[in-house]
Amino acid sequence: MSHNKIQSTEISKVSNNESKKMSDYVAVEAPLEIRLASKGEDEYATLLITMCSPENIEDLVHGYLFTESIICKANDIINITVFDNQLGLIAEVKLDQSVNYKKHLNKRQGVAHASCGICGKTDFDELLTFKYNKLKSSVTNIPETIIQSLPEKLNQQQQAFKQTGGLHACAIFDNKGDLLCVREDIGRHNALDKLIGVALQKQFLPLSDCIILLSGRISFELVHKSLTAGVSTLAAIGAPSSLSVEIARLNGLMLLGFVNSDCYNVY
Repeated sequence: MSHNKIQSTEISKVSNNESKKMSDYVAVEAPLEIRLASKGEDEYATLLITMCSPENIEDLVHGYLFTESIICKANDIINITVFDNQLGLIAEVKLDQSVNYKKHLNKRQGVAHASCGICGKTDFDELLTFKYNKLKSSVTNIPETIIQSLPEKLNQQQQAFKQTGGLHACAIFDNKGDLLCVREDIGRHNALDKLIGVALQKQFLPLSDCIILLSGRISFELVHKSLTAGVSTLAAIGAPSSLSVEIARLNGLMLLGFVNSDCYNVY
């Protein structure tokens, strides 16, 4: 199995009633099984199987476990071993003994697809009433010119998207508009988990004085993940959902949609 996020494939391009054989690139979608065990345990328990782009897997594991409130800090994870079993990737995660991971098992039924966030969750009501840490930001007003400059800065980093048109991206910017980190994935939730995962490992959290920019729309779970990471400003090139607007307002999150070089909406 390819561990690259894009691969070449042969296609027939149809135009003006003519068909031409040529090569093109597509985004790779692969299954990843995340297994957990505590230090000293020999047997791993499956947490979930998710479909993702097969790179930056350790970032994805860190971010997913953090935004699911399974871990609180990077060193709650002792080590991650990623290997290929021919059918897909497996990440075996050894956790510190202080982490009670077993209460989180079986909260998802079946496969979490790349496009799916809370699909299969049995505790949706818990997400709606989740108590986030109070946002503490020293930034009171980010200039319009900085917000409007972010999409092009993200676009310059989306090389795989330019080749395939099939990947989501998200990035962390400081309040001056400087890019700190970017991640891509076939699933928008995975892309954000990867981004938060690398921020966790680099000790950037909480992201109270930073901006996260999403390449697509803003769903409820992307707001949930951002609030978990302490983000004070969440922006997107696409639109927010009604629930994402409601949760952002309840928790004091600045939510920006349809961001481009000319304008944006403040929800």
